[in-house]
Amino acid sequence: MIDRIENLLAGFDGEAREQANELVRTILSIYGDGLERVLSIVHAELGEKSEPVFELLCKDKLVESLLCLHGLHPLALEDRIEEALESVLPYVKSHHGNIQVTRIEDGIVYVALEGSCDGCPGSTATLKLAVERAILERAPEIREVRADEVTSERPLTLRVLTPV
Repeated sequence: MIDRIENLLAGFDGEAREQANELVRTILSIYGDGLERVLSIVHAELGEKSEPVFELLCKDKLVESLLCLHGLHPLALEDRIEEALESVLPYVKSHHGNIQVTRIEDGIVYVALEGSCDGCPGSTATLKLAVERAILERAPEIREVRADEVTSERPLTLRVLTPV
């Protein structure tokens, strides 16, 4: 759907393109405000009982993407990335390895494979197929997942998920 919007906008030139972009931004803002209001109404009506509703909304990939787009996701980015890594950790551990996030910068998540995974031929496949997919599904605002080296000088932005 986003590709379709971008293709339509590409058909405009000059001032018409800027007006079309402004129209899209305005419509997105209206929908974001409306979505925020819906969430507020649900919370006001259900109070603590709203948590299961929010969990269900976040399990729907389209709704979760909309929540992220408008900065309304109830879970922090780091928590969603951690959950994504926990979902692929059994696969990584089956190769006697571990995975950790070393940093998150400018929409890029840097991860390091540890243990037997470090340097093995399957590391690239593990990163590109399992880890990247899991992170991008849970955190659509992330643009890219990159491999990183583990060094003792670099502080981690997230905890190591499990000992090697």
